[in-house]
Amino acid sequence: MASIYKRKEGKGWRAVIRLEGHPTVCDHFERKAEAEDWAKEVERQIKLGQYKFDQRKKLHTFNELVDRYILDGVLEHHRSADDTKRHLAYWRSRLGAYALIHLNSEFLGKERRHLAETPTPKGKKRTSSTVNRYMASLSAILSYALQNLVWISENPALRLKKLKENPGRDRVLSEEEITRLLKASRESKSPYLYCFILIALTTGARQGEILNLEWKHLDFTNKIAFIKETKNGSPRSVALCDPVIEELQQLYQSRNPQKPLVFASKTAFGRIDIKKAWQQALRKAGIANCRVHDMRHTFCTYAAAKGASNLQLQTATGHKTLSMLLQYTHMDVEVTKQFSKQISEQILKGEHKI
Repeated sequence: MASIYKRKEGKGWRAVIRLEGHPTVCDHFERKAEAEDWAKEVERQIKLGQYKFDQRKKLHTFNELVDRYILDGVLEHHRSADDTKRHLAYWRSRLGAYALIHLNSEFLGKERRHLAETPTPKGKKRTSSTVNRYMASLSAILSYALQNLVWISENPALRLKKLKENPGRDRVLSEEEITRLLKASRESKSPYLYCFILIALTTGARQGEILNLEWKHLDFTNKIAFIKETKNGSPRSVALCDPVIEELQQLYQSRNPQKPLVFASKTAFGRIDIKKAWQQALRKAGIANCRVHDMRHTFCTYAAAKGASNLQLQTATGHKTLSMLLQYTHMDVEVTKQFSKQISEQILKGEHKI
């Protein structure tokens, strides 16, 4: 039977389990709820004959696992290392003091519900897809503990089914909206906004890929941009249409030679924050429910209408979901060039009527 005591010598709680015919087991926790959860699970394991008494002196905590995970350089191979670090920081705050063998699927299920129901620091509720990503990071590190470190005998996170996610967002700008947006961006106080939007609409490149471009990544002669840092970790090249080249050449003439970024901040060494200028342009253009990433969707939709196949689109936009895609990397620039030119002609014709 389990007993929970408040520690006299300091903060925290002590849980003690005494079952006839078995050694006494005890542990210490910061919160009473943690002690109760631990005691309940360990007592269940002892009664079922699943508790490993010989591992008591080899217990590793979740804090130790995170430290080892980082020390071993595992995050260096993650495509979204920053997101994973944020997820693990959260799990460390919740599970840090727990021994790994005490993390079971029932307990992790409770933690998942807590994650889903607790507002973010900005006061917003996490979506099911966000919760699934947090759980994926937790499952990955527990799999590392199982397969690489042999600190646990199973990964309890694998017993939890993913939460059902809402259908993916698929907002596409109409030609009329694009015309209004381009007009508003030309009138923006930001000298970069028009060029940024034009690149996004004619190449399908992600926001981060565009803002991280450096002048050394541009080949004006061949009208190519080399994207070194991509979401999937594989560099690619995209072709730049003539209107984009013209805008980039103007920015090049007025650039600060000390700053390598194409879209460099005027006040600091780093890239610009496009959010404020983007929101102002949307309001001025009378466009609602639109995000920067929607320009990527717009490019894909318009390119498909021009005859681009799924394989060509995945090559141009850097989506590696087909097993044969790596065999078609030679199509990279040519595919982008073909549809970039056609789309630029289509979306810019409205500007000439203004």
